[in-house]
Amino acid sequence: MRRQKSTDLHRLSAALLVCTTWHLFVAGSVYAARPKVPASRPDVSVPGRIGIPAGDLRIVLQNVERGLRVASLLDTGTGQELLAAEPLPLFSVVLRDTQTKELLTLTADSGWKQALAAYSETRNRHTLTFGNPTDDRFAGIGVELTLDVDTVAGALIWDMKIANENPQWALWHVVFPQVALRDLGEGAKVFAQVTSGVELSTMWAKADKRGGTYPGGWTAMQYMAAYNPVRGTGLYLGMHDPWGSTKDIFAQGWPDKQAVALTFDHPVPNMGKPGVGFELPGVARWQLLRGDWFDAAMIYRNWVVNDAKWWPSLGPDGREDTPKWMRELPAWVMTGGPASDCVPKVKAFAQAIALPTGFHWYNWHEIPFDNDYPHYFPVKDGFSEGVAELKAAGVYPMPYINGRLWDLHDKGAEDWEFTKTARPAATKDEDGSPCTESYGSKETDGNSVTLAVMCPTTSLWQNQVRDIVLRLFNDYGVSGVYIDQIAAAAPRLCFDASHGHDLGGGPWWTEGYWKMLDAIRAAKPADRMLTTECNAEPYIKWLDGYLTWHWQNQDMVPAFSAVYGGAVQMFGRAYRSGPTQDLANRMKAGQQLVYGEQIGWFGPEILDRADSAPFVRDCIALRYQLREYFYRGRMARPPRFATPAPTVTADWQWSNEWLVTTDAVLTGAWWIPQDNKTLLLLANVSDTPFTSRLSLNPKDYTFSGKPIAASVVHPDGTRTPLALDAIDQANVEIPARSIVAWEIQSADR
Repeated sequence: MRRQKSTDLHRLSAALLVCTTWHLFVAGSVYAARPKVPASRPDVSVPGRIGIPAGDLRIVLQNVERGLRVASLLDTGTGQELLAAEPLPLFSVVLRDTQTKELLTLTADSGWKQALAAYSETRNRHTLTFGNPTDDRFAGIGVELTLDVDTVAGALIWDMKIANENPQWALWHVVFPQVALRDLGEGAKVFAQVTSGVELSTMWAKADKRGGTYPGGWTAMQYMAAYNPVRGTGLYLGMHDPWGSTKDIFAQGWPDKQAVALTFDHPVPNMGKPGVGFELPGVARWQLLRGDWFDAAMIYRNWVVNDAKWWPSLGPDGREDTPKWMRELPAWVMTGGPASDCVPKVKAFAQAIALPTGFHWYNWHEIPFDNDYPHYFPVKDGFSEGVAELKAAGVYPMPYINGRLWDLHDKGAEDWEFTKTARPAATKDEDGSPCTESYGSKETDGNSVTLAVMCPTTSLWQNQVRDIVLRLFNDYGVSGVYIDQIAAAAPRLCFDASHGHDLGGGPWWTEGYWKMLDAIRAAKPADRMLTTECNAEPYIKWLDGYLTWHWQNQDMVPAFSAVYGGAVQMFGRAYRSGPTQDLANRMKAGQQLVYGEQIGWFGPEILDRADSAPFVRDCIALRYQLREYFYRGRMARPPRFATPAPTVTADWQWSNEWLVTTDAVLTGAWWIPQDNKTLLLLANVSDTPFTSRLSLNPKDYTFSGKPIAASVVHPDGTRTPLALDAIDQANVEIPARSIVAWEIQSADR
């Protein structure tokens, strides 16, 4: 499944110094003049510098004593220099001594006797080669970058190959792409990968670091951006890796340098092995950005739809491999234990809202939670009967299992099957010991439960999870199975060669889960579904729902929904207690609605809270009335107001006190392109009415330049005609604790 590139890495070292018919820039000389001027012909008018245009984006490479450095990244349309005063190297390569384990680093701007730049007019491609390291210990190591230009989009598209014919020094990590961007002025923001995405205005002033290991629930997609939407300038930086290979993605503030560093760090497949090269998985894209987080999401979405291995097949009715009942669900409750405890409560909730309800069922098994995994059977008394009773009441039960962990003492305090059966299939550190985790649960002897992280590429673990899931479907009739941690926990770098995957980095982690889930989907009944925790993107094609319970951050924006709305159903926030619980409930439910999520993942008792229950009920009812937008459609740009709404703050209690501030009126927009209709959602979570005028560009929506017919959609499903002459000038009144839903369609349809 992996990408095969045209250049053999073992031939790269020799090719680094070969000049063919291309014109080279070497140690101060320049590209030869050409009679024809292609779109990205380099500017070599300044000795020692090469300017490469990509529409309004212009990169300048400068020859330095031992390499090449990026000297400028200019938005020529606005005159804004994007690059920080102290730029990062174009790339960094971390090498490890195979004997001593010492780590050393080579960068693009130091350590090379040859740094060559070439341009092929016939291919409209620039090639940078770095060879003959100054440190003789690194002989046989060379780097080649190719740069293609998209002049229409203003984008630089990079590829990378590293050759290593050195018997002593092995590749360990490769950092590429990376760029340090300067402060873009008042109103500038950074989009970072945290849960659904966060938009931060303080990163140039604070030593903050956001991101993590991808793919994971807190680092879910492969792009970042920095921009000033007022000035209309900025940069999108993305790794367009269709396999979802393991990498660390970070945005980091450098206040002393008035810069923000955006970096992608790849652990090398077969890291630490001598003679092993590296190929960038996919390509890196630097693109001029004239908008905000939504525009950056659209760049990434366009790539995902066309190239990502995990984009599912979508028909006129959305994901037709997902049961329609799952696509339409408006609400989820979460509780657990014996059927006698939880079934009556869940049935009462479903009867109260009079709508289909999903039920996430925990502790349905005899073993304790996070203990004795994966031995979930036998079930608690009454489980099978409870499943049947719930389904008859319009509830869809979905039990919990873990898709990643095996308890080292998996029968009370006894090592029952781990060592003799599971240990060979566990992920391993370099010393051969299993990678383990603990979550606070206790063994029967009082010691902490230690759980091994199982390798998803092994047939033992793939079969184990498949057999559990199919037993729940076939023997107990559950509607879905929640396989915990797949899209939440980041890959572990496994060094067990017996598993057959590349050691350390690479795409093997995602490929292992793809194979596991392929087998489950092929064997499960067609009317059942699969979900997992959090929202790492590379598993979307194989799962029907993502539990977005962790979307609890300050400064969140619905970037994940903008990319993947309609491709997977997102459901659930963690609803907690605390002194401002009711306001927090309204904030979460309102945000879920405009983000396109199925509402809830709360206990059935939420309907007992007189303060917040009416608003939550309205969110659920509207989510159901408008459900087709969220499984047949996609997110459009959320509207703004001419007069900004005030803000509200509540303790969301994600981890102890957890203060979150949002606008008092949360907005969202969804559209169904094939029907040419758009939905605007305006949710006032506060105790104060709000009146303002919409501020939006009709060109962002399907009703641009056309007569429109509009109606107000009410929670009970009724519709009231709405007179709108100009949507971008429409006044709106939103009572306290209420939701305005406008459905707009071209009148001439």
